[in-house]
Amino acid sequence: MPRQLKQIFEVKNVATILDENELAEIGQKAVEGYRGDDESRADWKIRNEAGMKLAMQLSEKKDWPFENASNVMYPLISISAIQFASRAYPNLIPGWDIVKGKIVGRDQDGMKSDKANRISTHMNYQLNEEMFEWEDETDRLLTVLPIMGCCFKETYWSTNLRRNVSLYCSPTDLVMHYKAKNMQTVPRITKKYNLYPNEIIERFRAGMFLEFDVGQPSNTKDEDEEYAIDDDYRPHLFLQQHTWLDLDDDGYKEPYIVNIHYDTEKVVRIVPRFQIADITFNDKNQIQRINAKQHYTKFPFLHSPDGSIYDWGFGSLLGPINHTVNSTINQINDAGTIANCQGGFIGKNISLGRGKTGGPIRLAINEWMPVNYAGEDLKKNIVALNEFMKGPSPVLFNLLGFMVQAGEKLSSVTELMMGDQSVQNEPATTSLARIEQGLKVFSSIHKRLHKSFGTEFNLLFDLNADKLDQNYYYRIIDDPESEQEARQSDYDRESCDIVPTSNPEDVSNTQKMIKGQMLYGLKGQGYNDGEINRRFLEAMNIPDAQSLLDAPEPPPDPKIVLESEKIDLERDKFEFEMMKWEVEMGKLKSEIIKNIALAEAAEEGPQLEAYKIQMQTLVSMDANKQQRKEAKNAAKNKQG
Repeated sequence: MPRQLKQIFEVKNVATILDENELAEIGQKAVEGYRGDDESRADWKIRNEAGMKLAMQLSEKKDWPFENASNVMYPLISISAIQFASRAYPNLIPGWDIVKGKIVGRDQDGMKSDKANRISTHMNYQLNEEMFEWEDETDRLLTVLPIMGCCFKETYWSTNLRRNVSLYCSPTDLVMHYKAKNMQTVPRITKKYNLYPNEIIERFRAGMFLEFDVGQPSNTKDEDEEYAIDDDYRPHLFLQQHTWLDLDDDGYKEPYIVNIHYDTEKVVRIVPRFQIADITFNDKNQIQRINAKQHYTKFPFLHSPDGSIYDWGFGSLLGPINHTVNSTINQINDAGTIANCQGGFIGKNISLGRGKTGGPIRLAINEWMPVNYAGEDLKKNIVALNEFMKGPSPVLFNLLGFMVQAGEKLSSVTELMMGDQSVQNEPATTSLARIEQGLKVFSSIHKRLHKSFGTEFNLLFDLNADKLDQNYYYRIIDDPESEQEARQSDYDRESCDIVPTSNPEDVSNTQKMIKGQMLYGLKGQGYNDGEINRRFLEAMNIPDAQSLLDAPEPPPDPKIVLESEKIDLERDKFEFEMMKWEVEMGKLKSEIIKNIALAEAAEEGPQLEAYKIQMQTLVSMDANKQQRKEAKNAAKNKQG
């Protein structure tokens, strides 16, 4: 009987509405698909296992060319990985402000800007305090990434913790087909993970897993883990597979997450990886496409030349060179050991030591042994082994230097990049230019990681839009008295987006300082001086820079204050004189009006015209005075 999608969304675990035969078929196909994908990347696994051993300096006992022969591990990959991680970590996680809101479209009323500010504050709070594991997991990723070539983050809403979680996932534990194009189109992604017996029981009782007879485990996530067969705490291997299944029998497969117990191939949990809003229907009301939810973010290092979804790291790139360096060093050490050995041949003409034919002679330092032979006889009958065998070859030593230099060039780990001065008396500008060119490789990698962080933050954005409370209140530890508000409605793609605050172009502090100094030189030229000050302090890595920016205005210069008071006094004096003049003008105006009235009464024509001319002159003077006053007020308003 066909199942409707509505029925699938009504249950907590879709596996509860499927019969045993369906579950058995799903489990069998899931395990077979996982094994096939894992087999397709067998060469990649071998290559990276060898690279990880070189990075971790895991040496083994050697019995060739002789017992306990030298087995030195040169830390070429280790140095390269440490140098990369030490640069990437502070650049990609610059401080508290890890993300920032980005406005989409016009913002005439400022509402989008307010949303972006609230989102920035809330998500930075999440990453720094609520998701307390995020920074440690990211630091771990940046340490492993340069060795393995790619790492992953799994970002999801934790039902138990009631919050977002973003955890590091090793590339050896996330299995995809080696030739998959990308994570958006790959049809099957399988994650290996371990669960201890108690954790399995917890999931049984929470209704997350179907109950089954667990038994004793025979496989774990890491094949080289050592557990006793009867160990009660031996973990069980589970597979969590992002796959596509046609559970509603409409001919189109929907995206689901399937959890399988590896030893028994039992399906214990199935949940949909989509919502009704993610479905696109055609004109016949058939499912045309489903936008599947993605939980994983890939962090690439160097893209693989063969087009694989698993990228290159120093483990693959420097492995052959590191092996050559190790072999050369060990050959030099073995040759030196043999050359330093004092064994050799003793002729039959002399007998030293015990017995008729003598025996081994061992002399301690500063020890002299009396013999019954002359010195010339000893010289003729004792031949040291090192006279026939050469010591360490200078050719090997030159080869060693050449290979180490080639590895450092390939990994961009040179003396200058590590802080050492390789050229004496080199101008500072030349050194900076060389550093910039040397960091080009790291800059390109940082740009890829910057993009991956943007993908991870957008997954968190979508989770907040779906899972966050309508009005979520929180307090920042540094400011416990200030209660912040985050609104679910703020997480709106049409209004704003979220981007990382890191700059992939700024790999070193020197580059940031140079940019900050150039920006500081633009002060007083019509730009936003406050923003220039803020960016300059950030580039200088000044701690608590905001407290410097929020400082009160400095007191004015006393000389300027005195000059201002003098000007005010002169202005007051001028205004007083103007008031006196206005009083006099008022009296004169009144006298003229009186004379005009008397002249009109007496019908004195010429005298009347003279009074009218005087009156018009006064009116014009008043009009000019009013215009000057209005112009003065307009100038003051413009300056204010």
